[in-house]
Amino acid sequence: MHYKHRCGFTLIELLVAISILAIVAVLGWRGLDSIVRSRNALTAELEQTRSLQLTFAQLQSDCTQAISLALYPNLPGGRALWIEPQLLVLMRTVYAEDQAPAVQVVTYRLDNDNLIRSESASTRDLSQLSALVNAARIFSDQQSQIVMQKHISSLNFRGYPEFSVVDGNAAVGTTVVPSANPAAGTSALPAVSSLVSNQSKTTLGLQVTLQLAGHEQSMVKIFILGGA
Repeated sequence: MHYKHRCGFTLIELLVAISILAIVAVLGWRGLDSIVRSRNALTAELEQTRSLQLTFAQLQSDCTQAISLALYPNLPGGRALWIEPQLLVLMRTVYAEDQAPAVQVVTYRLDNDNLIRSESASTRDLSQLSALVNAARIFSDQQSQIVMQKHISSLNFRGYPEFSVVDGNAAVGTTVVPSANPAAGTSALPAVSSLVSNQSKTTLGLQVTLQLAGHEQSMVKIFILGGA
């Protein structure tokens, strides 16, 4: 008597094949997940880089159009630039078609890890300009605002040149300090006050130091004030 043998896989062979397919699927999923994560991280970095380029380009444009005290000697407070902690307020010239040049107040400030740029309406009225400057320094809603850069851990502005007073003599430095010589008495104090009031008039450049969240290195950019 003859028996016919049927060809097929045994249960062990099927289990081995299924195990191999499962391992391949897991490895493939991990590889795909790594690719997706890398793409998302790269997209976020590219977006931050593009935002930084737009931010610095806008700062360059504002600094180039910064107004000169020689052309506008009657500005409020006798200055066209205010630098405070995480705050920059400057005046720039606006040229509209078929109209005389006007002045606009531009503000950069760090708010909730976001770099926000604000600009006021343009004006040629000095009394209105004074009100616009005061509104800009207190972050008024009267200005149009736009988020230039997100996820910023620190932001600092610095004007150049800066001056210091040592023994009544002005020199290039970082701060304004009174005379440390007791013999000088109070005679050096008016010079300090005068130097402080004139500091904004001699500001020729602006340094911006910006650090993004999650980055160890800070980015430093220096702009020339075109109206200086």
